Amino acid sequence: MESQSGLSQKTRVLALVGSLREKSYNRALLREAIAVAPEGIDIVVFDRLAELPLFNEDLEAVQTPEVAQELKQAIMAVDALLIVTPEYNSGLPAVLKNGIDWASRGTPSVFANLAVGIMGTSPGAFGTARVQAQLKQSLGGLGAYPLAAPDFVLPLAKSKFDDDLKITDEATRTRMTKYLERLGELAVCLAAIRKR
Repeated sequence: MESQSGLSQKTRVLALVGSLREKSYNRALLREAIAVAPEGIDIVVFDRLAELPLFNEDLEAVQTPEVAQELKQAIMAVDALLIVTPEYNSGLPAVLKNGIDWASRGTPSVFANLAVGIMGTSPGAFGTARVQAQLKQSLGGLGAYPLAAPDFVLPLAKSKFDDDLKITDEATRTRMTKYLERLGELAVCLAAIRKR
């Protein structure tokens, strides 16, 4: 049965969060994304990035850590990746970059022909525009297809969330749903050439 988003089957999406803080705005943003996901989009969260050791080829040569293997398997098992991240010092949070570095190892690449959505919020006026540009460059170099503009950047986070870290702005929730629909559509388009 075809959903309102035009998808005829479930699109499985793996979500990664670039913040380790339990009450971060970006963790809250992911919870809201799951809540407003359109029919046909099934989001699961990989929440073990903090368990990954810093990437080291010497460590990898002995044995790839189990959590790194699980991350790679989780990416291979889905149709799309959703990264929800803050921007630290105008760039990528270390825990997120470390996860991407571990997952990028080996062949076939888990990122090849993978649809990727990127969302982020911050208290600042620029939101997460700079970190999203960095992620697009890095993931594009790995063969992934980050979703093109319009990006999902949510600046001035304190004005968008209430005290319970729920988004109060209905227009933002609608925009999030549409962004996830586009991610699902891109995943369907890439499914024929994605090897798993």
